Amino acid sequence: MKFYKVLTVLLCLSLLSCNNFFECIIARNPSLPDKQFPIGTTEGYYYVDLLAEIKNEPRDNDYDYYFDVVGLPLGMDYFINYRTISLEGTPEETGVFEITIYLDVDGPFRNNFDDDPDLLCNYNTSKTYTLIIE
Repeated sequence: MKFYKVLTVLLCLSLLSCNNFFECIIARNPSLPDKQFPIGTTEGYYYVDLLAEIKNEPRDNDYDYYFDVVGLPLGMDYFINYRTISLEGTPEETGVFEITIYLDVDGPFRNNFDDDPDLLCNYNTSKTYTLIIE
């Protein structure tokens, strides 16, 4: 009986938190990968790629992706190639850096599925990664 009460509460919360309940059962959201960054040094060039996607959306490539990055050490920058964001450069300082990547998406612009609504549950996300420079 307790299980049904919990299930009812979860269902009510889901209905209240989504504009369209059926869209959010199989949530389509922008996503950044879970990734452990390799350790870098101030004596070498550092490079790492991350590929953004929209979970449960077969039309990932029909969206525009916009990135912003906060927390990079001096000497490093980021570059965007469509869905891929690259963090690179020669770090000028040592330490442990919390790098937050923000992702916003817009679209889709090519509607190949007339019966499928072009709505996502969320159009943005962010993820924080740890970068260690020795």
